Amino acid sequence: MDSDKRVTAGFSEFFPPPCETPPPPPDCQEPTLDISVNGDALEFDKGRFEVAAGSEVVLCFNNVSNISQHNWVLCKAGKKDLCAERGLEAGPDNGWVQPDDPDVIAHTRLLKPGQMGAVRFTAPLSGTYQFVCTFPGHNFTMFGNFVVTQ
Repeated sequence: MDSDKRVTAGFSEFFPPPCETPPPPPDCQEPTLDISVNGDALEFDKGRFEVAAGSEVVLCFNNVSNISQHNWVLCKAGKKDLCAERGLEAGPDNGWVQPDDPDVIAHTRLLKPGQMGAVRFTAPLSGTYQFVCTFPGHNFTMFGNFVVTQ
């Protein structure tokens, strides 16, 4: 780079195609429960659910965040942080959920920003369980109670 250089550039307008929003999963057409996030804040838009023991539950999770990946994991009572710790060990290839974790009752897949996912499961015995996002660090603010009645 001892001498002046000449560069010629051509410019043209580029309009990327609009993002197509994929259709919601079939289970999200008529879910039993639905949940989302409060924008880009690390919090669910609901902190509590109540269902009857033994009922068929279809939970639809709409990740409306523009920047963060999230999941929804239902855990046994008092085990949300342990499930999140095990999720760290499981890593991103497992969606931050330990395969066959004995404290996980049900979970969605890891959702990218703008994605929806659903999980279908039978409500466990009566009691208060916890739900949480197990993406690293999210468990400190993204959790709630899942109350199962008789």
